[in-house]
Amino acid sequence: MTWHDLIREAREARGISQAKLAKAVGVSQAIIGKIELKQVDTTKALDALIDYLGLDRTQFPPEAFGQIAPPRHPRPAPTLEEVAPEFARDPAYWAMAAGLIGDIPLYAAAEGGSGTILIERDAIGQEKRPHELQGVKNGYAILIVGESMVPEFEPGDTLFINPRMPVLPNTSCVFYSSRNEEPTATVKRYLSDRGDTWRVRQHNPGKDLDLDKADWSTRHRIVSKKLR
Repeated sequence: MTWHDLIREAREARGISQAKLAKAVGVSQAIIGKIELKQVDTTKALDALIDYLGLDRTQFPPEAFGQIAPPRHPRPAPTLEEVAPEFARDPAYWAMAAGLIGDIPLYAAAEGGSGTILIERDAIGQEKRPHELQGVKNGYAILIVGESMVPEFEPGDTLFINPRMPVLPNTSCVFYSSRNEEPTATVKRYLSDRGDTWRVRQHNPGKDLDLDKADWSTRHRIVSKKLR
């Protein structure tokens, strides 16, 4: 039995027509008919119907009164502890995954002529991350060749590079060519920006020269070195 049946049975027990009941509670006969045929799930006239028919209010569900059900509070989002495996709960795991801690890749270089070097596409190993690259994403190391920057950098030295650090005047950098198919670079000390060129210096033989920005568009700053 539903609440609709309670209304119908109470009306019939009192010998009241649908029309009379409708008039007594201030609705149309059609509304009473729909209630008794169970064509509605709720009605705002239910309070008046219960009072007029002398029914027990506790027998009627809250939604039948035309009340809006209280909002359901969404389940809180699961915490990291609930969804992540134990190894992933350690902040160091995410720092490692983001390349912020741990060893860094080491790339070999070969002489490319005219003071340039050719960088191997694949790392040949790893180097212990120096203090200068702690927390730095995409830091890397190069095993240097060539003598153009002796005595600052000698063949066999390992250069540590921070690609995110701003390049300042009188800092040494690795400049990368944007035109050669092979990864071509040159290590020089950056001096100044001259519009279309970078003014740079090499030590051996000592001279200042200009690198065309169109050819050498990328600069990465050298932050430290490990002697051979």
